Amino acid sequence: MNFFQTMLRVATLLVLTLVNPSQAQTTESFPTRAIKMVVPFGPGSGTDTVARVVAQQMQTYLGQPVTVENRAGANGFIGAEAVARSAPDGYTVFVTSASIHSLNPSLFKTLPYDTERDFAHVGGIMEAYYTLLVGETLPVNNVQELSAWLKANPASASYGWGATVGQIAGATFLKQTNTSATGVPYKSSPQAVTDLIGGQIKFMFNDVTTSKAHLGKQRLKALAVTSPERIVGLEEVPTMAQAGVADFEMTTWVGMLVPKNTPSAIISTLSAALLKAVALPEVAAKMQACCSARMLKKTPEAFAQYMRDDQARWAKKITEAGVKPE
Repeated sequence: MNFFQTMLRVATLLVLTLVNPSQAQTTESFPTRAIKMVVPFGPGSGTDTVARVVAQQMQTYLGQPVTVENRAGANGFIGAEAVARSAPDGYTVFVTSASIHSLNPSLFKTLPYDTERDFAHVGGIMEAYYTLLVGETLPVNNVQELSAWLKANPASASYGWGATVGQIAGATFLKQTNTSATGVPYKSSPQAVTDLIGGQIKFMFNDVTTSKAHLGKQRLKALAVTSPERIVGLEEVPTMAQAGVADFEMTTWVGMLVPKNTPSAIISTLSAALLKAVALPEVAAKMQACCSARMLKKTPEAFAQYMRDDQARWAKKITEAGVKPE
């Protein structure tokens, strides 16, 4: 064997050592075990409700269980960082929202995750709106009466949020109505709603999903919705514009991401299952019933651009609300 043949054999052995043929087989056969769906909010939150509906349908198409794991707290940092550090193998997916990826980059000077660097896009799930809520015992029945109450009771005025969309909506409302109130952050929306019912906070902007159940039991009063038109399921509730507060539309979204460097073939498999799930009439019906939401069917590429555009829109709203990054 001459020198050239020897070197060629060494190079061939090196290539075979570096290339792991099982990786290709793993990608092609994905998934072969259960998939964990991480949600950065608590059980019963809007994002959690949506995730569980989608998980139930996706596991049918993927042929493996899809379980939901709630990693709430710290403005979504805990869940986002956990997913960003997970193995990029498709077995950990992130069902997340506008709060985590559109708002947080403008609300915090530093984040333990990067919305572009640490994640790859799978697709959108739904878009929804927020409701302006007060407790049943607060003596107000419309937005004008709430504004008047806040002006008359500045020392006891407070509002809460379980997601940063609610924070910015509250700050924007105070600025546009020339009122003031103490802001109170919560780990997740259900805890904030509990304190609103109990009177510990006086108002909040909350996702429609976790609001509707309490409205039906007359624990809370909905004064307005942040949509451009009245929404199905809450037809009696005016929009913010109809209630006297112009240019006040707040839309949130729920979508799916995976850790960066997840193989494109695996992303395609997840995306195909997600697109099938959100296209089901029964899923759309459940989203309408629980969340008064509309479906957000997006390919990975389209969802990536959608998120970039939404982040720019929220950066503008945050600046206009006068909220400085922490």
